[in-house]
Amino acid sequence: MSKPIVYKTTHRIRFSDLDPYDHVSTANYATYFVDHRMAGLAENVGWTVEKLRSLPFLMFVRRLEIDFLRPARGGQEITITSFVRDFSGPDATIECSMLDERGKLLARCVMITAHVERGTSRASDWPLDVAALFFEPAPS
Repeated sequence: MSKPIVYKTTHRIRFSDLDPYDHVSTANYATYFVDHRMAGLAENVGWTVEKLRSLPFLMFVRRLEIDFLRPARGGQEITITSFVRDFSGPDATIECSMLDERGKLLARCVMITAHVERGTSRASDWPLDVAALFFEPAPS
């Protein structure tokens, strides 16, 4: 594969996402990362929620490992970026980063998503044509 396509979204931290110490609560980091990835799929591949219902496969977040480096706080604008690092069988390994307004790294994660055949509900290898959607076209 060639160079991965990087998805980028920005978010404003809402009051309801905070713990009593004005930090984003732990569970909300997972929500931010997953919502970011879904927004990126809609924007870059056209896979809106409606479109996902019609695809011949499903995607599931199998694992999400988050490193909390600095607190994200209420009212702060954050930027999340992500890209598919590689595919191995049914798994896509996605690297994500959360940055503050100055570009300082707040959190990072590795997300493993599984490709599952809709008709059989069994994990299967990512088709090459689908995997190619996450990388820049090879130079000709």
